[in-house]
Amino acid sequence: MRPRFPPTSIVSINFHRNAYAPSYPVYSIIKDATHVLHPQTAARFESRPKQGLWIRVSANGFAGKATVRRWVRRRVREAVREELKVRGVNFDGMTAENIGGKELKGTMELFVKKEAVAAEWSNVRAELGKVVEAVVAMAERKT
Repeated sequence: MRPRFPPTSIVSINFHRNAYAPSYPVYSIIKDATHVLHPQTAARFESRPKQGLWIRVSANGFAGKATVRRWVRRRVREAVREELKVRGVNFDGMTAENIGGKELKGTMELFVKKEAVAAEWSNVRAELGKVVEAVVAMAERKT
């Protein structure tokens, strides 16, 4: 069953609960054993600790200047960081006292929509707050 997230106008969400998925560039290198970067990329991915919450933000879905895409990615990442902090969770999905003895696990991919560029900071925080709340609720429901 795919997790349900509240509708948002600034990001699309892909969440892999209890699974650690590589980004698309890393995945494409790992699956091609003949790629020149395959050995070190595969080793780096395998040695990465599979714990906490991996958060990936992508803004490649809309055309625009690279500086704008980087800025909006930083903006969304910071909003997620602040919303996690409000709920007592650090950016890695770990808490000092954990959420009912649980940690946030998995990979959360956020694909930024062009509407996020013009959105006010309070709207960005509010919409991503709902997403973070849904992720925290999933961690409370199931380990």
